[in-house]
Amino acid sequence: MQRMPSERIFFGTLLVLVILAMMYLYQSFWMDFGIAILICIATIGLKKRILRLIPSNFFASFFSVLILTLLFVVPILFLAQQAVVFFSQLKAEQLVFYFNASKEGIISLLAHFPVLESNFIDISKNFSPQDLINLSIKASSFIGKQTLQFVIDIGFIILFLFVLFYYARYFYVIFLKFMPFGIRQSQEIYDEVSSVLKIVLFASIINLILQGIAFGGLMSVLHYENAILLGVLYGMASLIPVVGGAVVWIPVAGYELYLGHYYSALGISLYSILFISIVIDSIVKPFIIGLLNRNMLDNPLRLNELVIFFAIFAGFSSFGFWGIVIGPAITAFFIAILRLGRKSYRQSKKSKKVN
Repeated sequence: MQRMPSERIFFGTLLVLVILAMMYLYQSFWMDFGIAILICIATIGLKKRILRLIPSNFFASFFSVLILTLLFVVPILFLAQQAVVFFSQLKAEQLVFYFNASKEGIISLLAHFPVLESNFIDISKNFSPQDLINLSIKASSFIGKQTLQFVIDIGFIILFLFVLFYYARYFYVIFLKFMPFGIRQSQEIYDEVSSVLKIVLFASIINLILQGIAFGGLMSVLHYENAILLGVLYGMASLIPVVGGAVVWIPVAGYELYLGHYYSALGISLYSILFISIVIDSIVKPFIIGLLNRNMLDNPLRLNELVIFFAIFAGFSSFGFWGIVIGPAITAFFIAILRLGRKSYRQSKKSKKVN
């Protein structure tokens, strides 16, 4: 029996209402689930390699999640924990002494530049040691809250990621069936997004290693006993766009000022800003992206590396830390849709000419 139009309208309206209700009910988890999907797409190759060694879907999914957690999550949590401990252990007397010693050190460094020296003295008059104390308290509180939220998000992302790894083939088939395109077009979109995410992942890892080696090498030259640890911390901090390794080199430079090593503090600051942040992060990273695109992928992307590079920053400004993954994914999806639309338009145009 054929359904009446009113019945179809009723069921269609009911379906829309149920979907909206589900979206509202699980709104707190959509972002975490979406991030887990993107991470799964970027790292599904890891599970495939583990499956060759361990022919068990459950254990392959488990070890894939475990490896990713140990590589990325644990170091970031350690960095955040160390930052909270650092700020919480600071005493008012230490901050006042540190402020005065740093101020004297900077003035002595600027003694050869009278204009800069006078400007700095004017600025420092409006910034007291009490302001530094209040700032450190706020920083400790902010880092603590963000770390707690990060841990909660990570917990759900890890859970979702395991489920996605375990049912990867099932979800992939659903994606191909429910996309409003043909199977081939849907595969092209998936491959485009997957390739971009793989490039972003590997470029971030290589960039992390380069920045960590660069800073760790400097610390070794300056005879720091924990030079390797500082290099590792700097590398992990480099995953955070815009701020990056500043969360590591600023305290180290400040420590040198505190000790009265003014030129060492200046050298660390200039080296971190000019060489690591500008040369490695802003000039070398796009080159790495292009190199990976040409050599790592079977079918290189027809996408300029600068587009991917700026998509990372755009994602971070809109979505925070996880924008590192979301930004490039949205950009790749958008470009894939445009190419698909252009291809469809050309085919329709050719068919009209033939007719």
